[in-house]
Amino acid sequence: MKFQKKILLIDHEPGVTRLIRRALERAGKYVIREEHDDKLAINAARWFQPDLILVDTADKTQQIIERQVSTDSTLKDTPVLSLTSLRPESQMVSGGILSGYSFFAAPIRVEEVLRGVDELLFGKD
Repeated sequence: MKFQKKILLIDHEPGVTRLIRRALERAGKYVIREEHDDKLAINAARWFQPDLILVDTADKTQQIIERQVSTDSTLKDTPVLSLTSLRPESQMVSGGILSGYSFFAAPIRVEEVLRGVDELLFGKD
């Protein structure tokens, strides 16, 4: 039996985190915590000790969060999956790795996020 994995969703838009949270919770494999305040994100991560941090914020703020995670002794091994607008909306990219961080380019499809999160946390079957 696989244990549920903890995911911290960081985004200033509750509508975005709600959509992703519901999809992840329906999968039955994840416990989700949302954080909508960028300044509280690192404290939420320290408290929650997630298996994955899923973040979508302004580029500069996202870089700060990623740097804080990578330098925090209790979080440094926690993967960060970024939802980001790296391409024009007309181009769909399912994901990849950029500068050592996993990402999905916007616009995203929830199915792509679910598959990426599942592969990252549970591996490919």
